[in-house]
Amino acid sequence: MRAYHAAIARRRLGSADAMRLEAVQVRVTEAEVLVSSGRYVEAIGKLTEVVEHPKFELVAETEEGRAALYLLGHALAAAGIHESARAYLRASIEGKTVWEKGGSYARRSARKLVEIALETHLYRQGLTDLAASTGAVPAEIRGEMAYLTGKAKEAEGDREGALEAYARVPQVSRFWSQANYLAGIVQVERGRLKEGENLFCKVADPKRQDRSTPVLADERFFAVRDLARLALGRVAHEQARFDDARYYYYLVPRDSDRLAEALYEAATTRYEKKDYEGARELLDDLVALKTHHRYEDEAFILDAYIDLARCRFPEADRKLARFLRGYEPVRDATRRFLASDSGLRALVESARSGAQVGDAFSASASPETFRAVAERVRVDPLFGEASRRGAIVEREQTGLKLAGLTIRDMAQSLATPLGVRPHVDSKAALSSPRRDAENALDEARKQLSSIEQANAGTDKLASIRKELRDLELRLSSEARPSGLPLTDAPATTQLSPGLDLTDLLARDEERAKSLGRELDGLRTDLLKSETALAKDALRRLDLRLSRLLRRARLGRIESVLGKKRALETEIEAFNAGYLPKDALDSLDAARTLRDGEEYWPFEGDDWPDEFLGTEGLK
Repeated sequence: MRAYHAAIARRRLGSADAMRLEAVQVRVTEAEVLVSSGRYVEAIGKLTEVVEHPKFELVAETEEGRAALYLLGHALAAAGIHESARAYLRASIEGKTVWEKGGSYARRSARKLVEIALETHLYRQGLTDLAASTGAVPAEIRGEMAYLTGKAKEAEGDREGALEAYARVPQVSRFWSQANYLAGIVQVERGRLKEGENLFCKVADPKRQDRSTPVLADERFFAVRDLARLALGRVAHEQARFDDARYYYYLVPRDSDRLAEALYEAATTRYEKKDYEGARELLDDLVALKTHHRYEDEAFILDAYIDLARCRFPEADRKLARFLRGYEPVRDATRRFLASDSGLRALVESARSGAQVGDAFSASASPETFRAVAERVRVDPLFGEASRRGAIVEREQTGLKLAGLTIRDMAQSLATPLGVRPHVDSKAALSSPRRDAENALDEARKQLSSIEQANAGTDKLASIRKELRDLELRLSSEARPSGLPLTDAPATTQLSPGLDLTDLLARDEERAKSLGRELDGLRTDLLKSETALAKDALRRLDLRLSRLLRRARLGRIESVLGKKRALETEIEAFNAGYLPKDALDSLDAARTLRDGEEYWPFEGDDWPDEFLGTEGLK
């Protein structure tokens, strides 16, 4: 940017008033509006022009200059450009005067650096960034540094160090509840249930609410509070304190995202305590929520087993049979996807985009089963993270190609001012030979799936599969040139300050092409990673459903044995001279009357109207 500013100044195209305080204030105001509306790319362009101006030092120590630095770092972080964001945010907290008069922008920059470290799981890197501050860091930021230290220690396996760091997080910190919750998790994992329960109670116990609620209680505090209450219920459940567990689960409010988990786990505790009526009521509340949750399949089995415990064998058998009909095809389709490369690719594409992939699913499963498996893969946390990164890469690919065309237009504008195109052709930017080849391969896979469904000859299918594999190998081998590095932030090119605008634009155009090739290779690697993670998610889904299906089959056996035992008990009662309730009811005369008959119940030997008026007679 400095080279561009120098070249613009030599051509006398720049404005002499660009770094006037009023002009910077206007730019910052415009950028704030863009950031608040989510238009981060436009905000980055406006703020970069200000921050990288050769005369920015004139306004760097003003409120407007600090606001520009912070907003630029914030916009870059929101756009996923973390390395550049960290550089500008570090600049916001450097200097002896940044913390004076409250240091509002320095505080925001420090908090944003912590958020970037937590999002990227680079905790030590975040601590290094915060250590760049040369002024007196406020207690609030020291608390955030303590929390980040605890996360780093825990990631490194140093549990004692993590506990010590979490204990230093003050109550005024926004991470106070997270620090106590994570410290409780560490204690529970070490087998110290009492210590862990005390830490959870700091966050979750309503009796300590007035004393322990942090000053900065935002939506994250209430989310962590619900997690702490679930943790308290699980600790009590682990110790067979079922009534305490029910109380802790009851504390989860009705508007919480964790309510479904609390209801299911509370129903499990009542079932294990043999309070089947209480378990039934909790499961009825769970069904009344009418929402999907992580224990949906487990709750199905628990519902049937409660009926088994209450000797309602026909109802339990119907529920278990319905579970087998619904989930056995999903388990079988999961195994077919694991065994089929084409089916797995279609599943990954559907899980990434959230839509069906043509007829690719028809050879492996029905549309409903395919959708059910894809939804379970999509909600897997590891696959979701890889899918998010892939979406960022695709977005950057599109933006990079559009930027390349814009640079070319600018070069043409400088060379021939009257020959400028009216706009950038975005369709041309989005198309490329490699993308066209990938689309053609996807279409070929769909056609192959249709042919497989039509039961075509195996010799023809074998030759088609071989050609398809050869094309995939050729495409993957051309994905990335050998030796091309894949880095989070490309190395900056040292440009001579004497270069002209045309030379700078030509170099940037070449740089855009190089980055495009690098992103193609990165996209291929991410696709392989998504496929591997989808396989892992499918294996875990197979294990989970297989376990539940075994329980369902065992439950059906229990229902048959229960019905047999009920008949044996009834026969024993007949032999002992006892009649069942339905047999006693059948002796009631009122049940055998016709429509035109009346029944007068027996009221004794004497009718009152026979001796009315005959008092005193003997």
